[in-house]
Amino acid sequence: MRYLLSISCFLAACTVQAQFVSLGMKGGIPVTPALPNLSYSDLYQDTGRWTVGPTIELHLVSSLSFEADALFRGYTVVTNFVSFSPSNTPLLDSSKASVKAWDFPLLLKYRITSRAIRPFVDGGYLFTHESTDVFTSSICAAATLPCVPPNPPDYNGEFKSSLNLNGPAAGAGVEFRYGRIKIAPEVRYSHLNPNINLATVLVGVTF
Repeated sequence: MRYLLSISCFLAACTVQAQFVSLGMKGGIPVTPALPNLSYSDLYQDTGRWTVGPTIELHLVSSLSFEADALFRGYTVVTNFVSFSPSNTPLLDSSKASVKAWDFPLLLKYRITSRAIRPFVDGGYLFTHESTDVFTSSICAAATLPCVPPNPPDYNGEFKSSLNLNGPAAGAGVEFRYGRIKIAPEVRYSHLNPNINLATVLVGVTF
């Protein structure tokens, strides 16, 4: 009897919880440069930028809720620049970095009104795990001049790195309904340690 009572309570809690939980997906595009300190004179290209992942929202009271996301973010950065070898030979260096990151924001969301179109603000903390694959190469920019060690005429290298970042996050947007579906475009800003600013345009679809 005790086990039946426990199971009944669990099922009842799940039923009540389902009324206060929204599940869905978010997707968008980062709008800030991946490497803001790099000048365009270095032939810097930032391509293939996107972010997408699941979201869950717990409705605490009528206007306040708690949101947790798991957003996968990827982009590619290509740079080309000229350097000089110890013998003062000009070298053409290039680098291609493929970055993949998981963002885990934990946010409190406040809806300003209870009308059909509901502006909202949110704020909280973001945890990020980022991994990078970098391929570099260096060739003599002037073929008639010899390159000397440690810069051979052609050099290729590849390395990988990973790091954990975190920092505060905040956003603002509007939410409206289409039937039972809630659609919420949003602009979200986060400041990651040590000094990385990330702004993303997101669209969330929840049920």
